[in-house]
Amino acid sequence: MTDATVQLAAQTRIDTVATGFFTDARRLRSDYAGIAWIGGEPDAETGLMGPEYKRREVDARLFLPDTHWYDLDALSDVEVQLSVGLLQVPGTAQGTQGLVGAIADPVIEFYEHPEGGTGVGLCLWVHGTIWSNVGLTYRVTVLCAPDAVREPGAESDGGGGHADSSPVSGDSDGGGGGGGE
Repeated sequence: MTDATVQLAAQTRIDTVATGFFTDARRLRSDYAGIAWIGGEPDAETGLMGPEYKRREVDARLFLPDTHWYDLDALSDVEVQLSVGLLQVPGTAQGTQGLVGAIADPVIEFYEHPEGGTGVGLCLWVHGTIWSNVGLTYRVTVLCAPDAVREPGAESDGGGGHADSSPVSGDSDGGGGGGGE
């Protein structure tokens, strides 16, 4: 269970068709990127996250708001790459900033549609412990057969704004994500 709110701010998803170097097979490359604000968003004027130093556990599965919905049976040769970075944003009483907390081993998984729709979508699973609010940048690249996409994902607003800014209650069974439960 997550003791802190988690909000996703998705960037514009980029879809391209790539050709396999050794096989000449056509592949759909989808790049997803954004920030997961854990504990709260930064102040619009200062960029600081605030000095709330309180130990909080984070265990949240977050559906990417702009995910494509994939046919699970067509993902046998899917390739997924994930990279993340932790932003240094919490302010201290001394007017300095320091990174406090850790998010361990983030994972991308495919999960069934949370509202009963067809296909499986991408879910970012983050867990760890924080003592101050943090931002976690993410970039996910998916390579798959073009016909693996059952339903194209929604377009984010592209400006780094919130495709879904609802607080998320993370849970351990994969049902958390795109909105409060």
